[in-house]
Amino acid sequence: MKYLPILIDIRNQDVLVVGGGHVAARKARGAERAGAKVTVLCGSPTPSMIKLLNETECRHVDAPFEANHLRGVRLAFVATEDEDLAKSVSRAAREASIPVNVADRTALCSFIMPATVDRHPIVIAVSSGGDAPILTRSLRARLETLLPADLGKVADFVGARRDNVSRALPNFDARRRFWDRFIEGPIPEHLSAGDETEAQHLFERSLSAIEDGDGQTPAGTVAIIGCGPGDPDMLTFQALRLMQQADIALAEADVTDGILERVRRDAEIFQREKTVVPVEKMASWVSEGKAVVRLGSGDFGRSNQGNQEAAILAEQHIKATVSRGVAEYPSS
Repeated sequence: MKYLPILIDIRNQDVLVVGGGHVAARKARGAERAGAKVTVLCGSPTPSMIKLLNETECRHVDAPFEANHLRGVRLAFVATEDEDLAKSVSRAAREASIPVNVADRTALCSFIMPATVDRHPIVIAVSSGGDAPILTRSLRARLETLLPADLGKVADFVGARRDNVSRALPNFDARRRFWDRFIEGPIPEHLSAGDETEAQHLFERSLSAIEDGDGQTPAGTVAIIGCGPGDPDMLTFQALRLMQQADIALAEADVTDGILERVRRDAEIFQREKTVVPVEKMASWVSEGKAVVRLGSGDFGRSNQGNQEAAILAEQHIKATVSRGVAEYPSS
């Protein structure tokens, strides 16, 4: 990973935009929408920049760039075809330890701007590190079509009720599983349809069950997943969903790094030799309410070892979900 993806709070912070064209206007509008106090430094603003200046509180300064224009600035953006000016601003910003982005000149940037999908308060960023902007724009366009325009309604609904769930479920893992079920359940669909009354009714019913003691310690789960030849692109949606819900992943030694990278980021991952049958460990984790995924190569879930582990778990009243993690397996 060439760049660290971060989100910066620039509300009420000074941001300098050098340039008067449509790219500069886009940078200025984005910063202004994020709550920054934007100053645009340019000589002859284009119609798109004039429109921006008329519609917002962005300040226009008609003067040649000087280093003192950076005094007190939190971020600097440069969007100009003047190569010497771009280099001058970049150099001055770096010397002042001010993050600077220069449009279409990655070498002059101390940070880069990703392509974004905005479903406020949900924001998704896509970046190629400046290497393939056409590809990132294409990916953004695909995401725009996949994500509903009203996704923000769901995020707002969740945000307004987080404290209620935290009080009912003080355990972090239990809260995460509650929200996992929330996302996969019918409430988001009711919100998308504009039926917040029914969404609130279903939410209150779920919360009441917790407060009454039903689900205070949700039962853990085990999923036994065959990972095929080790190509993560071959994993089914079911396998990916189970891996993304996992608290713990227990993998055979031959499971590839590419597969393990698809497991939820903050899950514990254990990779071991094939000679140990970890059923006792899995049963213990399940009793603690953990979601466990058992990963092996090939059609592991239907292998002798996978069947044996599922049978031992069943004797302890733990039903394992067996997933054929890839749609097809290469013929031998």
